[in-house]
Parts: sequence; C-alpha cells; structure tokens
Amino acid sequence: MIDISLILNFLIAYGTCQAFFIAFVLLKTENKTLFKKLFSLFLIIEGVTLIERLLVETNLIVSIPHILGVSYPISFIKPPLIFFMACSLTLIRFKLNYKSYLHFIPFVLMLLLNLPFYFLEADKKIETVRGFMANTPDYQNFEFYFGLSFFIYIGVYVIAGIHKLKQFKTQVTNNTLVNWYYHVLLLYTSFLALYFVFYVFQPLGGFKMIHINQISMLIMTFIIQSIAYKLVDKSSIFNSKIVDLSDLKKRKKDEKLIISKFEIDKIHIDNFLTLERFSASVSLPAPYVSEIINQKFNCSFKNLVAQYRLNEAKSIMKQKTHSKTKLIEIAYDSGFNNKVSFYRTFKLYEGISPSEFLEQLKNK
Repeated sequence: MIDISLILNFLIAYGTCQAFFIAFVLLKTENKTLFKKLFSLFLIIEGVTLIERLLVETNLIVSIPHILGVSYPISFIKPPLIFFMACSLTLIRFKLNYKSYLHFIPFVLMLLLNLPFYFLEADKKIETVRGFMANTPDYQNFEFYFGLSFFIYIGVYVIAGIHKLKQFKTQVTNNTLVNWYYHVLLLYTSFLALYFVFYVFQPLGGFKMIHINQISMLIMTFIIQSIAYKLVDKSSIFNSKIVDLSDLKKRKKDEKLIISKFEIDKIHIDNFLTLERFSASVSLPAPYVSEIINQKFNCSFKNLVAQYRLNEAKSIMKQKTHSKTKLIEIAYDSGFNNKVSFYRTFKLYEGISPSEFLEQLKNK
C-alpha cells in the first residue's frame, strides 16, 4: 500500500529545492532588479519555512533541533515583501527607504517574543513543538485568535498589492511580468482564503495543528511549482521593461488624442498612413506613440490600423448590403491600398473572406 504521507513529504521536499534553485538563478542574473531581489528573498523564506516544517513532519528535527523556531518570525517579512514587489513593478523610481522598513516592525516584535524559546535546551524545544503540533485549536484560546490576526495582516498587504497591479493594468495591458505577478497573487489569495476557512472551522472538526501545517506546506509547494513551470515556459518573463507612469495625467491625455484620431478623425482611412505620419499628426514622438499603442491595445501600430480599417469596411458593407458597390472600392474607402491586404486582414480577424462576409449580410 502506498504511503500518502511519504508522497506528500516528497512533493514538499521537491518544492523546497525548487524555491532555493529559483532564488539562486534570479540572484545570479546580471540585471538584478529590485523585484528579483525581493522575490528571491520571498522564495528563500518559503524554502526555510518548508524545510523546518518538513523536518518536524519526518521527525528528522531530532538531529538538528536548534533550527526550530526560525521560520515563525521570518514569516512576518512576507506580507510587506509581497506589496513591495508590486510597487517595484508599477513605480519606476520605487526604492526601499527608512519608511519602508517600518513595515517590518511585526517581524522584529515576533523575533523578540521568540527569544526565550531560542535559548531553551534541545529537548525542551522539541517537546514544545510536538505539544504545539498535537494541540487541537479551541475558540477559547488566545493562540487561535493570534493566528487569525496573521491572516488579516497578510491579507491587507496582498489586497494592496493586487490593487496596485490592477491600477497599472488599466494603463498597460501587456506587461508580461506585471500580468504574471498579478495572477500569482490571485492564486496566492485563493489558496490563502481556503487556508483561512479551514483554520476558522478546524476547532469544530477537531483537527490538530499538524493537519493545518500539512495543508499550508502543500499550498506553498503548489504555488512554487506553478512559478517554476511558468519560468520554464516563459524564460524571458523577468526581463519585462518597467513602464514609466509617473506623469499619468499627460499619458491619459495622449492616449485620448491617439484614440480620437482613429475614432473621430478616422485617420486610418488614409491609404498611405505610416507611424511617422500618424505621430506627426498628433505632434508626439513615433517611439512614444508606438509604446502607448503597444501597452494600451496589446498590439502594434500596424495591427491597430488594420483593425480600424476592418471595422470601417464592415460598417460600409452593412450600409451598402444591397448595392452594387465592388469590394475593391470598399477596401480603398476603408484605407486599404490593395486587394491582398484587404483579404488577408479580413481572413485573419474574421476567419472568412470579405465576399463571404457580404454574402452573410445579404442572407440576413
């Protein structure tokens, strides 16, 4: 018969190794951004936590009892790290200063509160931890509510991080690293919510702390596995450029100007429109216009123009469904300068040819 606990411990050990390995790879890269440093520290903390809990689970802690209690205070470093990582991706000039370090006061307090435990003899440490793991939480115990407060503590930082990333995503839709970290935090939040529900109701089910310990380890292992898979799947994910949104008012004004050129002035009807001509019409540098379009619409200037021309062509077709207007005339009126590009664009975005689309309109 397969020993389930053995499989779980193997998965946790594998996730622990991956956490340290990813942190090592990120710290060895040439471009050590603040996000990479913070994320590496986060993975190292999780790795240390998993190691300690795994040693307790497998009873190997008897050989090295002095590392007991290390993971508990450092877990209070994680919530600020999660938020600072979001800041490092969304604020181009973000740096840690003396005010930032005030967020780590809970960690310092927990470290001081645990000092008496660190000076206990090895046997006493092991006995204390085993007693804690065998304990069944009770709604009457202070420890239960203290543990509950940690969920609130980490939840505030996670929600703040998600909010900051969401605000950024409204302006820049295709920043790979921001989108990836946003989904990581959503995943982390969903598992944290499940963990919270189990923690709240565990006194009713009579579950011991060892059960919630196993669940938390598996959750973190799964998240680390997801991170490792994504890094292999998209090796360039950490090389995304941080976008400068410091002057958001001007950027929004420029976005509206660019959109109005298409929506109101219908500049895409110009058969010889280029990025340079468009940039000159809005009095903005071509690279800046290209960057805004790429980040706002998640496509190139050329593709955006093609989409507007396609919509223009479809609008004309709907108006002239029963007329004898030729398709090439519709193409020119929409801004296409040849029949090939007109057909290619239609096939790409609609999946059918212009003639088939027109036929469908007539049948309706």
